[in-house]
Amino acid sequence: MEIHLRTSGNVTILDLSGNLTIGRSEEGLRNIINSLINEERKQLLLNLAEVPMIDSSGIGAMIKSFTSVKAADGQLKVLKPSRMARQLLTITGLFSVLESYEDESAALSSF
Repeated sequence: MEIHLRTSGNVTILDLSGNLTIGRSEEGLRNIINSLINEERKQLLLNLAEVPMIDSSGIGAMIKSFTSVKAADGQLKVLKPSRMARQLLTITGLFSVLESYEDESAALSSF
């Protein structure tokens, strides 16, 4: 999985590409989130448009990321989850805590 960072105002957008699964991809996401928090970049938008698959470790990494950002008084939101990602987030109950958007401009204005 690749993660590209970009910013819009005070929001950091993480464009994820590839599967969010056990191993380097979920570790990489957690490490980047922690680095951003340490840099005081706490308004984060996870773009999942190019993430076809998420396994239980990937879900765990998203939960850990959400709790870390929230504990640092920040916000983590999701943009364009794939059909599979949407199903997993619904089944696990993450959609009840994570705000999700299909439109980037709407997501950015929600911060």
